[in-house]
Amino acid sequence: MTKILIVEDNLDYAEDMAEFLLEIGHEVHVVACAVDMWAALSQGNFGVVVLDLGLPDEDGFAVIPRMRQLYPRIGLLVLTGRVAFDSRIMGLRLGADHYLTKPIKFPELAAHIEALGRRIGPQGAVPAPEKWTLKMHERQLELMGVCIGLTEKECNLLHLLSTSTRPVPREVIVAGIGGDDAEAGRRVDMLVYRLRKKARSGLGIDLPLRTAYGEGYSLSSSFTLA
Repeated sequence: MTKILIVEDNLDYAEDMAEFLLEIGHEVHVVACAVDMWAALSQGNFGVVVLDLGLPDEDGFAVIPRMRQLYPRIGLLVLTGRVAFDSRIMGLRLGADHYLTKPIKFPELAAHIEALGRRIGPQGAVPAPEKWTLKMHERQLELMGVCIGLTEKECNLLHLLSTSTRPVPREVIVAGIGGDDAEAGRRVDMLVYRLRKKARSGLGIDLPLRTAYGEGYSLSSSFTLA
């Protein structure tokens, strides 16, 4: 038995898939978007994720490398309507274990999941992701007892992103951190770049701050405010 997380915004299709997998003995949980996926992963020890690439709030190609970083031992199976050869190659190179295309017969899907389950073995349970704490008064970001100092704009940026479950547009970030000149959007990008570099240097890990192309920025892990 494998604990499976299905990430699929076509709920009718997801429920049919889940029903089949439940009938053959797996434990199955279904979510329809990336935000709910990250929340589920932080709370449950899933062995395999079945990931659709066309999610409403985040492109699956952006999800794959982040999931690989946070959950390196999880089995990641892409199930998508993107059949192009280049898409298959990209998905596998980004870190997917299997790349399958729709439509697919559920017994075939189950066989791939079982193959992943054998690779994962009894150690398939994955730890919860790192716990981030944003200390507003001290202007510090803490991870597992280690802190880095933040500038006022860096602190305001993280606070703004931590209070939204959707990507925050650049213009909203500009208003939130101050500045309205023609170069403001570029300044936001540079602020993000420096903040990522600071976190990697000071904490030894990538900041869970992702770029939603054409939309803005968001956090892929929850932040506790203190």
